[in-house]
Amino acid sequence: MVIFGPVNLSGMNSIKYPFLYLLLVFVSISTLAQHRIVSQRPRLVVFIQVDELSTDQLIAFRDKFTDDGFNRLMNGGSFFRHAYYPAGSVYAGSHLSTFFSGAYAATHGIISDKWYDRLRGLEVDATLGTNQFSSNDTIPLLPGTDQLLTSTLVDELKWMHNGAANVSAIGLNPDCLVWAGGHAPDDVICMNSATGQFQVLRDTLVEPGPHWLTEFNAKQLADVYSEREWGPLNDLREYHQLKYFSDALPGDHTFLYTLKKEKGNQPYAAVINSPYGNKLVRDFAVNHIINSKLGKDEVPDVLTLQFTTKSVFRKEASAFEAETEDMLLRLDLEIADLVNIIDEQVGLEKTLLVLTGISSPIRTTEDYKRGNIPSGVFNGTKAASLLNLYLMAIHGQGRWVKAYHDGQVYLNHELLEQSKISIESILEESARFLMQVEGVAYAMPASELMSASSNLAALQSLKLNYHPKRSGDILIRLQPGWNEELTGGSLVYRHWTSSKLPLVFYGWKVARQNVFEPVPMTDVAPTVSSFLEIPFPNGCEGGILNGVAP
Repeated sequence: MVIFGPVNLSGMNSIKYPFLYLLLVFVSISTLAQHRIVSQRPRLVVFIQVDELSTDQLIAFRDKFTDDGFNRLMNGGSFFRHAYYPAGSVYAGSHLSTFFSGAYAATHGIISDKWYDRLRGLEVDATLGTNQFSSNDTIPLLPGTDQLLTSTLVDELKWMHNGAANVSAIGLNPDCLVWAGGHAPDDVICMNSATGQFQVLRDTLVEPGPHWLTEFNAKQLADVYSEREWGPLNDLREYHQLKYFSDALPGDHTFLYTLKKEKGNQPYAAVINSPYGNKLVRDFAVNHIINSKLGKDEVPDVLTLQFTTKSVFRKEASAFEAETEDMLLRLDLEIADLVNIIDEQVGLEKTLLVLTGISSPIRTTEDYKRGNIPSGVFNGTKAASLLNLYLMAIHGQGRWVKAYHDGQVYLNHELLEQSKISIESILEESARFLMQVEGVAYAMPASELMSASSNLAALQSLKLNYHPKRSGDILIRLQPGWNEELTGGSLVYRHWTSSKLPLVFYGWKVARQNVFEPVPMTDVAPTVSSFLEIPFPNGCEGGILNGVAP
């Protein structure tokens, strides 16, 4: 075998040996460029998904980010500032199903984290189905995508190459990761807050995984990080919260946290839900890329990485609270390292990176009160209970309201049939009652909503989230600025029309552009599918984004 290295042409007489001279020049140039030839299609697609990330944060903190992390992607790639999901549901899985399928919930069926199945009279969990345990009722079922009614872009990639493509997802939240793997992933790998180790989730088993996973877990990095403290990366006075909202943190708020293991079922929760959780994901992802040889052959591979901006210490922190900013500043460093390593191992000219948010940060009532903007907190479960009392006062004793989930009220059809009450009349009564509940902007029977010709964006978002076999009888839209209180007391922000998030394409053949026009997230799956030269997902309703790549 002849190995060509850089050729010294200084002593070569180009006139006397013209053919040989040109040949050596060609060989020299080809040798220097062979590792940077852009592949016809991406060899590796890496989705970087960040929980509770907004374009506002990326813009506000860009002068504090390094040049090699978020800024490298935003400035060097196609940056869509206002990509959006319809705001029919607050469940992240609904968004992620749309992201990977190119279809709205009305088509892919993941309308919420739960819904009521009238035919079987059972509550259905989006990732667990109707059961939470395996056949022996002792081993909890692991999350899966059995309830997803369409294919995803990774399913189509698998089909196109007869299963040869590697599809994997790594992160902190299994309920988010499962949607990235499609119906037949190679690996969905999640950090376990009980053991402090990464585990492979597959079917109903927790498998040990490959040897390198065992070796990584043997380092016990979560134990190492549990001995550390988390405080500000930079001067706290320069953080957005203290520069613009207050001169100091509130008296009971000290930005210095111990990450020591605690008693209970999740001793490593403090580590995982701190900047070190993101660091663990980044470190593990690098090991996976190297040991699994991702992007090394002609068949494209897909890797999804899930990070977070939320800490266990400030679960309802706003977008510009000091801890949230610190999480992002530190995540910026992890992404910078990750991109550099991908460039070394695979080559950015062969890698397509897609950065986006899973959901946008919550806007608390305190945030709105600062500007005297109307806001409040709505509790759907309590509203459904009040509706049931109201219907009992009119029609007699009974469980008239069967269930409430994520802005959807399910009435008891069996009781309605027994009482011989017109369903149309009781729907009208129920909607009229719910409209009187503070914070409710619309309460509409599903039949009325679907037949409405209004182009109002708030109603369109409800339509795009309505599935006739899974959705409720009455759909609720809250007024702008209102949060919903979930079981357990946590709050979620219900966007008025759509949830707007950043979307960045970088690497491979991606063009450099900054796009301000809104684009639907349904366009991501067909765009990436076209780059991979595979069929669109079978329920795809989106189109190809303009200008991202030739």
